[in-house]
Amino acid sequence: MDFWKRLEEHRAIEKRLAWEGSFSDYLEIVRKSPHVCQLAHSRMYEMIRSAGVEEVNGQKRYNFFSSEIFGIDSTLEKLVEEYFHPAARRLDVRKRILLLMGPVSGGKSTLVAMLKKGLEKFSRTDPGAVYGIKGCPMHEEPLHLIPKELRPEFEKEYGVYIEGELCPSCRVMVEQEYGGKIENVLVERVFFSEENRVGIGTFTPSDPKSQDIADLTGSVDFSTIAEYGSESDPRAYRFDGELNIANRGIMEFQETFKSKPLFRLTDTG
Repeated sequence: MDFWKRLEEHRAIEKRLAWEGSFSDYLEIVRKSPHVCQLAHSRMYEMIRSAGVEEVNGQKRYNFFSSEIFGIDSTLEKLVEEYFHPAARRLDVRKRILLLMGPVSGGKSTLVAMLKKGLEKFSRTDPGAVYGIKGCPMHEEPLHLIPKELRPEFEKEYGVYIEGELCPSCRVMVEQEYGGKIENVLVERVFFSEENRVGIGTFTPSDPKSQDIADLTGSVDFSTIAEYGSESDPRAYRFDGELNIANRGIMEFQETFKSKPLFRLTDTG
């Protein structure tokens, strides 16, 4: 293998995948490929489904898992068809946290690792492309820029349902940097990466005495209060918690029952 040739090819691929443009440019992408603004559960389901599905003796087998997980086809079918599929259709199951319980070496960690790695690769394909507001600490969906009053008209024209609100940080940015003209707001393609802390978060319990809820939610950067005048100013907040960086992707809680009650998440659905 000619390493330098492969390196040059890799750079060319990275350059081809990268994209940046205005919000009005992004709307043209949405018009041609509405799937780019699908919600997280839908993206995960499409990632699994697109790898192929076989049916053996009435049992579905998902090729996405076939390289590393064996002997639990019925469990995987239940996971995909009873959780990801209805969640992708925006049913109430999407409000629930997926809790994996089982014996040691049952494949729980392997399954989560495959979902995270798969999501990284899928975001680099055309069917799995993700776009976010440039400069947003949570890489949020650009369609959140559209005012609520105009969303029904947008849905009728583009066939895309908009769910979610603009984060406080982006609200300030739109007003101060773009003068409220959303059509000029910069949008970029986002690539999920656990290593780069983009779209994939992982929370691991540590010493209960030192663990801080800010590890999940982020915190106020007190050094900026003198500059911004108030700790309630969104610009004074650090959106660096695991829940923040996992926005639009996947969040893994490892050994959640070993955490302090403050950190435990329960199903309220």
